[in-house]
Amino acid sequence: MEILLTMGLLLLFAKILGSITEKFGIASLVGEVIAGIILGPILGWVILGDFLTGFLTFGIIFLLFIAGMEVKLEDIKHYTYKASFLAITGGLISFFLGFLVGMVFFNDFLIGVAIGTAILSTSNGSLFLLLMRSGKFNTNIGKLIVAISIADDVVGILALSVFNMYISTAISLSSIFFILLVSLGFYLFILTIGSSVVGKILDRINIFRDENMLFTLPVAVLFILAFVTDNLGLSIAAGSFLAGMAVANSHFTEPVIIPKVEILSKGFILPLFYASIGTLMIFTNLNPLLIAAIFVATILGKLIGCGFVSKLFGTSREDVKLIGLSMMPRGDENIVILQIILLLGVITTQIYTSIIFAIILTTITAPILVKMFLKN
Repeated sequence: MEILLTMGLLLLFAKILGSITEKFGIASLVGEVIAGIILGPILGWVILGDFLTGFLTFGIIFLLFIAGMEVKLEDIKHYTYKASFLAITGGLISFFLGFLVGMVFFNDFLIGVAIGTAILSTSNGSLFLLLMRSGKFNTNIGKLIVAISIADDVVGILALSVFNMYISTAISLSSIFFILLVSLGFYLFILTIGSSVVGKILDRINIFRDENMLFTLPVAVLFILAFVTDNLGLSIAAGSFLAGMAVANSHFTEPVIIPKVEILSKGFILPLFYASIGTLMIFTNLNPLLIAAIFVATILGKLIGCGFVSKLFGTSREDVKLIGLSMMPRGDENIVILQIILLLGVITTQIYTSIIFAIILTTITAPILVKMFLKN
């Protein structure tokens, strides 16, 4: 079967190139996307069929599940208000600049909103790698940046939920506030009652002394919540992310659940997902000015909204710059959000490719800029 050869080639090339880019301090997703570009648009060996198109949805669900498990509320309690404020301002300014790019280049309200939504949040994976390599992860400023990125995740998923419902039901802008309240209420319900229930069930299941059961239950919760939020109009992304947050505080999460999920996801699902993304990219009629404009919008959004605004809290000049630069990289979550927006039919493949290029540029340039800043 041709699909087996396709998957084998994508997985092999993605894992090799992903490992190479990681050795240079760049997120592995860059190498994995490049693998798909080489095998698809350049060599023409791989064409995405129905099976791999469906697999993209599977990749979206697992990637956001992992992102949700990184959100441990007790880790950010000390910085809750400051981090939430900076995440909101950084998200709003990033969204506004992305919206401006869409209006200037396409004069289209929906495309502007789509670009703004896609670049709104920072990538946790890229940011955590950046902080660890710079030795700032466990410092006070590092913890604040992590707290901002976690709050930023929630803002990004809420924005996608609102956008998804707006597109799906053609509601008026006056209803957006109501949708936001519904989304927040659902989040709070899952993170309080839902998280407690999942924790108790995991404790009960442990009587079987079967670690695989401790993996199966969270994955089952993942699929059920993704189904529920999708039918509520909040998108599968919201349910997947919430499922991860619901199990994040269980004492089984770090020793049992995360290692098992990471083997499945990092060894198979995510490399294949990002390589598949690469095969979708189209290089004809690309506008370099559009790519540059999106790239500048992603950088300025966080530099201004997170970095400069943090001066309101008495942050030192050096830390202001570090916050702004650290929040620059986009990646995992943005590509997932972009994929959902593409499936909704709001943007063309050319716009999709342009945003992917801008995202990749941020993951490459952010480590370089942070390294230069720390040297100086």
